[in-house]
Amino acid sequence: MKKVKFGFLGTALFIAVFAAIVMCRVGGNHIFAKMVNSGDYYILMESMEDEERYVQMEEDVLEVLPYDAYIMNYNLGNAHYKDGDYSKAQIYYEKCLEYELPEGEECSVRINLTMTKIQQIDFNTIDAGYEAFKNDEEVDLEALIKKIDEVIDQLKADRVILTEKNCAGAEDDNGHSKEAESLKKDIDNKIEELEKMKEEIQQKIDEQKQDQQQDQDQQNQDQQNQDQSQDDQNQQYQNQNQDQSQSEPDEVDDETEEEIKEKMEEKQSGAREEREETKKEAEEGSYWDEYDYDYYGDESSDSESEERIW
Repeated sequence: MKKVKFGFLGTALFIAVFAAIVMCRVGGNHIFAKMVNSGDYYILMESMEDEERYVQMEEDVLEVLPYDAYIMNYNLGNAHYKDGDYSKAQIYYEKCLEYELPEGEECSVRINLTMTKIQQIDFNTIDAGYEAFKNDEEVDLEALIKKIDEVIDQLKADRVILTEKNCAGAEDDNGHSKEAESLKKDIDNKIEELEKMKEEIQQKIDEQKQDQQQDQDQQNQDQQNQDQSQDDQNQQYQNQNQDQSQSEPDEVDDETEEEIKEKMEEKQSGAREEREETKKEAEEGSYWDEYDYDYYGDESSDSESEERIW
């Protein structure tokens, strides 16, 4: 009888201890979640100077409460989101999706995760650049187009988060969550707005490129005209040189012919002078002139001839 009582008491004690552990863990989890949700835990961890100690504390809690870990991660994500630390909130929301979430809870996590990622998008740079573009201020349009493309890609990726598990319909509005559908619509509207901005900016870039191409074509045409003018001048100069080079031999020939003619005339003149001088010398030294005898003379010559002795 005593053995039965001791066995019953032992079993009851074991069940009581097990129940106490379970209740402590579940109760601790809910208390912890309530603290995080109210902000008390977040205030506590902000007062801690040792960041590594805080991280270790989170890990310890997750080990103690593994079956409700998504609740802690979800609430921590909410706490960081409220504080504006969106990058850290994103980490906790993504951790939530690593667990098998109860039906109806996953859409809330996906909505918060999407909002966290959207909050990290730099829309201010795009808005400032587009405003400067509209005011005809100097702005790097190519860089602005690139930034818009990056944001559009990010929004499309965020949209996928909502449409997974059909929280929001991928092709229609028949998702499980009205909030997810509303956020998906906002994303689609923003993407459409950015596409219009991109189209407007791209049109301006194309116009600038067209103007630059026209200016370049005009410069090329001017350069061609200048080159053609220079070629014409060079050709004209070459023609002048060629004409001059062709005329120079004629002048040389004319001069040579004139010189030859003068020399021939000099030779002819010299020859005539020489002949005349020879003739003169011959006439001065003639036998007939010495005796002044006229062979065909008059009668007086006959009488003189009689006295001549041969």
